[in-house]
Amino acid sequence: MRGLTNRLLAGVLAAGATLLPRADRARWREEALAVLLDAPPPLRCRYAVDTLVKLPVLAWQQRRAARAAHPPLSWPVSVCAGAGLLVVPIVMVSALALTSVIGEEAAEFLFLISPCGMLPAVAASSFHRARRRGGGARRHLLAALVALFAGTGPIAAGVLAAGIGAAGGGDRLTVTVALVAGLLPGGWLLHRGVWALVRGRGPTALGALGAAAGAGLLGVPVGLYLGLVAPGLTWLSLLISVLALLVLVPSFVGWSVWAGLRLLAGRSEPFVA
Repeated sequence: MRGLTNRLLAGVLAAGATLLPRADRARWREEALAVLLDAPPPLRCRYAVDTLVKLPVLAWQQRRAARAAHPPLSWPVSVCAGAGLLVVPIVMVSALALTSVIGEEAAEFLFLISPCGMLPAVAASSFHRARRRGGGARRHLLAALVALFAGTGPIAAGVLAAGIGAAGGGDRLTVTVALVAGLLPGGWLLHRGVWALVRGRGPTALGALGAAAGAGLLGVPVGLYLGLVAPGLTWLSLLISVLALLVLVPSFVGWSVWAGLRLLAGRSEPFVA
């Protein structure tokens, strides 16, 4: 009977802990259960009710402290970043759906530039992080470079590669620079998704979608580069590209819509460090 009561208390506390920020749930649940089990059996149920009644107030205090430690983006910046992310799925899905109407070249171009909708969100996150770390010319310059290359997809990478080619760089160097610069959007998104999962910032599913979309964004240019430098491995490059696209399209669309709507509502947890 005592074991059943203890399991029941543990289940009730686990359900109540969902009100707390994810990073604080396990510790609160363990501490609350230890206090209840240490209480005399006649008072245990009364203590459990008292703990659950006070839980909403504790949750409010902890969320307030978390917002103070990680202040959200300002409302205009958050709205601009959210609107930019909502453009991503529109352009990406349009490119896939209208290929027969606009032609393959136009559809490919639209698909390639669709990550540019990330620019406001990447810039907001990068400059917010630079200010929180003390600002300064060096940090703000680094933030600008991250926003430029990670937020514009292949646009900045293509311009940089074209400049190197015009300056006399070889074809292999030009392609390599384009590839490395083209990996930054996926790298940034993968980093933010994993960071959100590890730190408990935002919904778990949103962080997982971001990490999956980042991995897909990394896989597409890797597959293309492998096909260029190793013609004998065309089958492998095609396999990598197809798998990356299968992961990228649904996860990137889902993440962009979800994160964009949260930013429009002023919820910027995954974007502030």
